[in-house]
Amino acid sequence: MSSELKYRAWKLLLREMARVLLRLRWTLLCLLGAAALAAALSPAFAWLSKSTVQRIEQGEVDPWALLPEFLPLFLAITAGLILADFAESILSKLLETRLIIVMQRSYLERHTLGNVSQDVAHVLFGSDVAKKGFQVIYKDIWTIITVTSSVLLWQLSLGAHWVPVLVLSMVPTLLFVWFFGRRIRHSSQQILDTQSGIAETAGSRDQQSLYGHQERYYFAVLNMHVSKWFAENASDVVLWVSFAGLALLAMWLDVGPALADITLAELSALIINLRLLSKPLGNVGRVYTRWQEAYPALVRSLIPHLQRQQVGT
Repeated sequence: MSSELKYRAWKLLLREMARVLLRLRWTLLCLLGAAALAAALSPAFAWLSKSTVQRIEQGEVDPWALLPEFLPLFLAITAGLILADFAESILSKLLETRLIIVMQRSYLERHTLGNVSQDVAHVLFGSDVAKKGFQVIYKDIWTIITVTSSVLLWQLSLGAHWVPVLVLSMVPTLLFVWFFGRRIRHSSQQILDTQSGIAETAGSRDQQSLYGHQERYYFAVLNMHVSKWFAENASDVVLWVSFAGLALLAMWLDVGPALADITLAELSALIINLRLLSKPLGNVGRVYTRWQEAYPALVRSLIPHLQRQQVGT
């Protein structure tokens, strides 16, 4: 496929997705606000941990003496996170349900001459898959940007010399996830096609064809979920290994802090921030696999006239 056609497909798809999200803008804005609040508050625990450890290092070994100062802050941060999580959970479900309805209506409006079996399969299955593509835009990317930025900004104040290592450790993780993208999209397309085939053969009572479609569906699901597991779960391991390797390399080349120079407070804050950073970067794998899984269904729902020209890469 020519690069011009690919560009046209992406442009049309993103434009149609933007139109859908614009119609649901108020629910979306409230959801983004709740996610931003959670992202801003999460790294505060690293600051609280560092401050507590520093006070203990300075001689305040009685933890009860620190309670009047730090307990209200801890409770306020915790309450804010609980409130943000509750709002995000409810609003997310409302938006997901509305997106499924919009995808169903869009598909039926654009496929006036489609076959009944494919229509039924897409309305019941494909529309639910297509909504995952919207989640990438309004939820996952937003969360990754806000949480990653928040963690790095907090780390600048807690120990700026670790920021380059944190940033560089993201690169192997992103490359690892990218490797599985095409395989996931291909499996997702196979699943959509076999769903249509199952619906069609179920109506005709052709047992042999039905079993064939079901077996192809089975192996397509297996292939996709194996690839998704590596992209989503193994990426956390890649991040920690990359960070450890880069940190040791920096110390060996004498371009980073020596182990003896790291205070207990810095180490405590660094571990918390790396754990927080691993969450959005681990979500990069989930975001990428979710987009690749949703892409064929999005094309079928929003730009079906380009589906016949084999849209995508």
